[in-house]
Amino acid sequence: MIVVPLFAQFRPARNVVALMLPLLFSTDVISFGHYWKQWHRKNVWQLIPGAVIGIVLASFILKDISDDHLKKVIGGIACLFAVLEFIRSKRIRRQNPDTEIRDNPIRFKTWHGLVLGAVAGIFSTLAHMAGPVIVMYLLPQRLGNRTFVATTTILYFFINLTKIPVYIQLGLFTTEIIIETLALLPFIGLGVQVGVYLNSKFSERNFSRIVLIVLFATGIHLLFW
Repeated sequence: MIVVPLFAQFRPARNVVALMLPLLFSTDVISFGHYWKQWHRKNVWQLIPGAVIGIVLASFILKDISDDHLKKVIGGIACLFAVLEFIRSKRIRRQNPDTEIRDNPIRFKTWHGLVLGAVAGIFSTLAHMAGPVIVMYLLPQRLGNRTFVATTTILYFFINLTKIPVYIQLGLFTTEIIIETLALLPFIGLGVQVGVYLNSKFSERNFSRIVLIVLFATGIHLLFW
């Protein structure tokens, strides 16, 4: 969630967006083997149609959108969600000290998934920032560590796959980008393996806390840098 804004400080934004897409897609492909068929099907079918709509809409404004404005909007939403979810978790534990947060999940309706999917598709196409939106939708449902990660994996896979022809049409992929991508690919597999190992070592409560901390830190970074 934070790689794109970090890289954008040192390279042109369009160059960074083009470079990250094949790397992110490679991560999705590698991750499939670890989380195959462990995703939450209903969430996938609720989010993907909206994501496709969002990608199509964003393709028309990719050349004109202000990266700075987009990052600040995403950052503000990410920080707000992290704070509200933290307060909600504390309140539930205070009222029911012996009850796990996963016993109080939020269940969204189909239209929620359509809207959030469209927002995720737009943010992903313009800045590869679908992460905070998808986390905001999935985390309150308390799906469990592996189901959560598996669901995000397949969602990212379909979103990034749909973006590839869009980027080709816009002429974002250059020879330099392709060469640089090939040079970085070996590090993708290593990163996936580390992520799988860490996911298996944390309890669900700690896992949710880590996700919220990362989400909040990303939001702060987008707002002020």
